[in-house]
Amino acid sequence: MSAHSYSVMKKSYLKIFVSLLALTALTVLVTTVHFGDTLNVVVGVIVAVFKAALVAYIFMHLKFDNKRLRYFMIVPLFFFVVMVFALTAFGTL
Repeated sequence: MSAHSYSVMKKSYLKIFVSLLALTALTVLVTTVHFGDTLNVVVGVIVAVFKAALVAYIFMHLKFDNKRLRYFMIVPLFFFVVMVFALTAFGTL
């Protein structure tokens, strides 16, 4: 591995690390400030899904894989998020 590619990879991982830290801080902020139970859950789930997608995209190397493989990750993730929101909505009725 050349020094240039190592430097680019290091910067990329540093950006991901800072992004994950910021999203974790946002999650903590949402749990400490009460906007309403449903809104807190919705924002928390959206942040968690975004963090999971970020980790999968970079650290599981989906960024460099075939685009069809991404659909095998995106479609079940979409259905999971829909189910979480549906169960959350029915739980608050």
